[in-house]
Amino acid sequence: MRMKKVIYILGFLSTCNLFFAQKDHIAFFAGLELQPAFKKYLPAFQMNGRIYVNDRISLGGELAYTQQNHSEDFGYQSNRTRSYHTTFNVLAQNDLIKKENFSLSVYISTGIYFLSLVNPDETYTEMSYNQIKGVWFVNEYEVPRRLSRDLFYNIQPGMDLSYKLGNINKENVGIYLTSRIGYQFVVGNGSFINGTQLTKPVFSLGITFNGPK
Repeated sequence: MRMKKVIYILGFLSTCNLFFAQKDHIAFFAGLELQPAFKKYLPAFQMNGRIYVNDRISLGGELAYTQQNHSEDFGYQSNRTRSYHTTFNVLAQNDLIKKENFSLSVYISTGIYFLSLVNPDETYTEMSYNQIKGVWFVNEYEVPRRLSRDLFYNIQPGMDLSYKLGNINKENVGIYLTSRIGYQFVVGNGSFINGTQLTKPVFSLGITFNGPK
């Protein structure tokens, strides 16, 4: 019940972000994140999109994804296992220093951390149906058998440092090399891992596009 309330609150905050965003200015970041996982760090794909509500403050959403192979069975009847880590957060960022070629910002993001454990050696067949010009097509694909699925709450404060590489002149969009350093707090207990094992610093490096809609 408590987790459902968190999800409702996050949905409400996401709606407010879009409703109150009035400036025709957006930013999009994509890159790699060193994300804490079971016993080590993993490279994760990370992206976020933000809409500026004034000259310095922007609101938006953030997504990160990675996977990890394990030799452990974690008590399941499996020779090996694989975990999928997905984070979905709402994000608020404040540009403290804004120069022509440099910016320093602080941010805070909060949301849900999904963790699924599967047996990659045991699969089952799923089917999807698509209609193209009145003709139905059936696609079959193999899916690993899921062993467990856990849901955690996470919150991450941090800093964003961006250096301008140049402009896309036609669109007046700035391209920035961006590094992000934060600390991830994960709350909750899962079937084979708990939140304290995932509560560690996180590091990101990527490219930000910043400009008008």
